[in-house]
Amino acid sequence: MALGWAIPLALASGATWAIGMTVAKPALRQTDHLTYLLGRWIVVAALAAGYAAIRGDLFFPGWNAFGWAIGAGLVDAVAGGLLYQLALERTETHQTTTLASTVPLWGVVSAVLFLGESSRWTVIIAAILVVAGAYFLIGRGRLRLRSALVGSALALLTAILWGVAETVPSKLALDAGMTPPLQLLVFSLSAVAGTALLMPFLRTKIPLRISPRGLLLTAISGAGGAFLGWVLWLSSLQIAPASVISPVRGSTILFAFVYSVLFLKERPMPAAFLGGALVLVGVVLVSVGG
Repeated sequence: MALGWAIPLALASGATWAIGMTVAKPALRQTDHLTYLLGRWIVVAALAAGYAAIRGDLFFPGWNAFGWAIGAGLVDAVAGGLLYQLALERTETHQTTTLASTVPLWGVVSAVLFLGESSRWTVIIAAILVVAGAYFLIGRGRLRLRSALVGSALALLTAILWGVAETVPSKLALDAGMTPPLQLLVFSLSAVAGTALLMPFLRTKIPLRISPRGLLLTAISGAGGAFLGWVLWLSSLQIAPASVISPVRGSTILFAFVYSVLFLKERPMPAAFLGGALVLVGVVLVSVGG
């Protein structure tokens, strides 16, 4: 019975995470990178504070747990968030979102490298599939090759950072006694603080640009993408083993791809569909193999 609820929750988290990934592109046409990033995580922090308060999870689990949760927020939300936005500028949304959604692959790799888990043959095969998928997703017939290559590289680097942050510091924070709601709160607060600290150094290169529509899209990305996605995912993890529902994590790829075509009116080349399929197979394979 628990598994019957966990899989729909995990699928819903993939659908909502994809909302944030897709909404980012139109939001960034009217809002600068720093404002978008800061506003998005302010929304998440406010919602996470209320969520943790309702759950009775506002307590101090120790500096070790807090340190790992803060590290996850800085790597995932700040560094990964900025790289993802830069990737969106250089290639189309369906390409960026698909490559950035290879998180489960890099999560397994980081678990092998940093958490001492055993390596598996599925990781090697999945890596080959992801690289092949990236080649087809570049879409050289429609974009400047150099721009597409840079955008694809940034999207893959984003996925690596997200995979490491979700696997290593997030797991260590939970093992140190932090509950999921509290971790989401600390995670989002560290994202807000990290972005605020970067502003004085990056504002000269990233001029302020704000519009009501941009702020609305930023709020939608934070509430419907980041916060709701994490709540649904953590809820699924609470009622079923991660090894059982982790393959569902790859559903983010398909949702983001479909959203970019339906709502942003992008028209992928036929090869992009093959690329998306190869990446999806790689992600599912490495997740199932885990």
